[in-house]
Amino acid sequence: MDSFKVVLEGPAPWGFRLQGGKDFNVPLSISRLTPGGKAAQAGVAVGDWVLNIDGENAGSLTHIEAQNKIRACGERLSLGLSRAQPVQSKPQKVQTSDKQLLRQPVPDASKQRLMEDTEDWRPRPGTGQSRSFRILAHLTGTEFMQDPDEEFMKKSREKYVLELQSPRYTRLRDWHHQRSAHVLNVQS
Repeated sequence: MDSFKVVLEGPAPWGFRLQGGKDFNVPLSISRLTPGGKAAQAGVAVGDWVLNIDGENAGSLTHIEAQNKIRACGERLSLGLSRAQPVQSKPQKVQTSDKQLLRQPVPDASKQRLMEDTEDWRPRPGTGQSRSFRILAHLTGTEFMQDPDEEFMKKSREKYVLELQSPRYTRLRDWHHQRSAHVLNVQS
């Protein structure tokens, strides 16, 4: 692994987005770069691990603490980064002897998988639930719980409508309106 230091001259925005942190049990890493931004111009790459921020060990920081540390740096941000393998700006195409084009494999498959897993927020077709939500449901043992059925929802709506028409609700509504008018010094 190559470790290196990058110093970005301010002010913000720095042109990158973080993911991970101690609270996620995932090392802090760069998840996105702004094309042409300060971080991209300084050689930062998506997937780089953040070792330190302004000299403070990033391994002990939660995601929010890391963001706050970056915000507090002012006009100069110093990042200690680590990269598993050299960055390729685009997947390289390799010419084979039989003239087929092949793409080189992703440099570090485990890091790529980690990045894909942490940015998987879109619902899957036909489910309405994101992968992370399904994982959370599995961890909490609630994956087999059913959504309320239509019959239950209909009864609930009917009960709500009946409550709105009750004398108790009417008295409470009138009292609230009168009290609000008195407090706001408005004639009702």
